[in-house]
Amino acid sequence: MKSSPESFASLTHYWVILFLILPLGSFAQSKAVQETIANWGGKTFFKRGALVEVHLSEAKFLPGELSMLSSCEEITDLSLERTQLGEEDLTTLSRLPKLEWLNLYQTKIGDTGARILSQSKSIKLLPLGQGGITDQAMIHLGQMKQLTYLGLRGNPVTDASAPQLANLTMLEGLYLGETRVTDKTVKMISRLPRLSKLWLHDLNISDACIDDLSQMSKLRELHLYATQITESGAREIKDALPRCRVIHEAFPL
Repeated sequence: MKSSPESFASLTHYWVILFLILPLGSFAQSKAVQETIANWGGKTFFKRGALVEVHLSEAKFLPGELSMLSSCEEITDLSLERTQLGEEDLTTLSRLPKLEWLNLYQTKIGDTGARILSQSKSIKLLPLGQGGITDQAMIHLGQMKQLTYLGLRGNPVTDASAPQLANLTMLEGLYLGETRVTDKTVKMISRLPRLSKLWLHDLNISDACIDDLSQMSKLRELHLYATQITESGAREIKDALPRCRVIHEAFPL
């Protein structure tokens, strides 16, 4: 049986009304979140009415207050540089189903915080520089097989974490500058199949890792300054990786 134009119009009118009514509760909730974040000095970004990105770097809020984000299930990007987070906050973050980029640079989450965050199945880009992360945390972070970027700058991570790093086969970027890893770790991570950006500056690494670095054909950016790698060693790596930008004292910017 064919529908009449009148019945089609009525049906269309019904769906328009339903579309307008249903989001009102979530819209009001998002508005409240937006106002709270603004009061903290942060910024919010919306897409099609949904909160998708939050910048709260250096914001001042009390431990546990980020639990208000638990209802914002469309958030994909969240920056929390230099903030103070409690375990409840980290648990909230680990449960956001679409969160992919979580910036925690210079936020002291420690090993306990890393363990909580490792429960996330959605986070792909995770800057944790100067966050009080040790080898104990890497036992848990090494289970986040979905990671495409991991930033560990300035954390006291050692060669003991090399097996966990080597298991993160989706990594495209890895920041190990100013940690405590040596040539041993470089050898293990040299097998990562997707790695294109690697930060190894300010490390106790030497010409002993030249062969390992030279075989990393996917590399497009490699930071080797402030290491024991010699000028001749850096040139050997650069010759072996013609498509890679090698940053070293041998090549003035």
